[in-house]
Amino acid sequence: MKQAAVEGMKKELETMAPRVKQVMKQTRARVLHGDTHAEGKPVSVFEPTTEVIRRGKAKQPTEFGKMIKVQEAESQIITSYEVFAKRPSDSELLVPAVEAHCERLGRVPELVAADAGFYSAQGEKTATWGS
Repeated sequence: MKQAAVEGMKKELETMAPRVKQVMKQTRARVLHGDTHAEGKPVSVFEPTTEVIRRGKAKQPTEFGKMIKVQEAESQIITSYEVFAKRPSDSELLVPAVEAHCERLGRVPELVAADAGFYSAQGEKTATWGS
């Protein structure tokens, strides 16, 4: 029993030690040299895949986590969702969203509503192929 606990703690230390070293290195670079653009900067040592999410509006706070896309059809039925490893440009999401709708429901949607960032002239042209 004690050996299993020791092994578990050893594994946790082996995971955390490199993360803490990375944070210390980046902190020195920022404080001593003013370098705020460290490559691969972790936001959280406990959840290293967390990303900084900025919405591009001064009044909106910076958020931390992962970007997800939730897609729904009539009657608020969720037809698709996706969790992104890296935040994509919103304008890249329209065509795959319409394709997912077609795959699941067998037709192009009559109406699409999305955040303004999803819009691009090319995306609109491509997404209306069935109209």
